[in-house]
Amino acid sequence: MNSAPSLLPRMARLFTTQARLYCLSAGIAGLLGIASLTALALFMTRGAEKVGFDQVMTWKSITFTQQLAVVFGLQFALWTPILLAARGISRITTDQLSGQPISLNKILMDMIGFVPAALVYSPIIGFATMITSSIFFVPGIVVASLFVLVVPTTVNESAGIFAALRRGISLSPKVFGKALMLTLACAALVVLIVILRINRFLPDTRVFFALRFTLSYIPALLLLVLSNICFTLLYYEARAREAPPTLPGIPRLQR
Repeated sequence: MNSAPSLLPRMARLFTTQARLYCLSAGIAGLLGIASLTALALFMTRGAEKVGFDQVMTWKSITFTQQLAVVFGLQFALWTPILLAARGISRITTDQLSGQPISLNKILMDMIGFVPAALVYSPIIGFATMITSSIFFVPGIVVASLFVLVVPTTVNESAGIFAALRRGISLSPKVFGKALMLTLACAALVVLIVILRINRFLPDTRVFFALRFTLSYIPALLLLVLSNICFTLLYYEARAREAPPTLPGIPRLQR
């Protein structure tokens, strides 16, 4: 129970210690996300010049096959960069907590090695949250919060892709209240970023799409960094809660 008030201060201390590495690893994954989503948007608007850049009219003007391709492509374009950034952030946090040496090269190689798993997790997490969110906002947040310990699990445990997925989901109920509150707070802040429309001074055209998207993406990346530090800390808390009581004379593992 004492760890609850210290979650955010611990996150802040970890971030300030390695702020450069956290931002660089998330930024590199963010560039991939911007490029992927821009390419997807250009694909969707290809051949739709007659309706301009209106998103609703563009969606209606493309064929069902194109719509299907966009829906599936969106899961990979959105979630794969998020998962890669989460992997890098969780790796940095884990190395900080364990006292391991940290370098940008090490983090990038770890993220590259995680690409196959990220490609598998993207449609699973993406469609699960998309379907439940389309029903109502709250179920989508609940489902998303069930997946937040999956990436920290892949960093800390030697398990296959699907075994780590099951393991991460099974750990989430042990810290579900905190995970849900963090996920809800993140979702609310993302909605606020969209509402504020910090890119509103740029023309809504294909030429400026990438720049408009980047201006909204940058604050979301910082939010991604801070939240995934917290999720990694929650993973260790969940592990501690499932561990049996320490017997006299047996040292407790350091978190």
